[in-house]
Amino acid sequence: MKLLIWMVIGFAVVTWIMRVKSGLSKAHRDSREKTPGKAAEAMLQCARCGMHIPASEALINADGSAFCSEEHRAQHDVR
Repeated sequence: MKLLIWMVIGFAVVTWIMRVKSGLSKAHRDSREKTPGKAAEAMLQCARCGMHIPASEALINADGSAFCSEEHRAQHDVR
C-alpha cells in the first residue's frame, strides 16, 4: 500500500514539473515572437527588365536608375 501511495505522489510531482516546464517554454516562445525581427527592406525595380530587387543589391546609375545587374546597366547606358 505504501508503494502505491509513493507512486501516486511521484506521478503527481512529475506531472506538476512537466506542466511548469511547458508553461515556461511557452512564455519564452511567446516573448520571442513579440520581438521585432529584421525590418523590411525597400525594393527597387530594374529600369531595364522590370524585376524587383532589394535596395542593398541594386546597382544605381548616375541618373538614379536602379538595375539588377551590371549587364542591364551597360545596356541602358548604350541607349
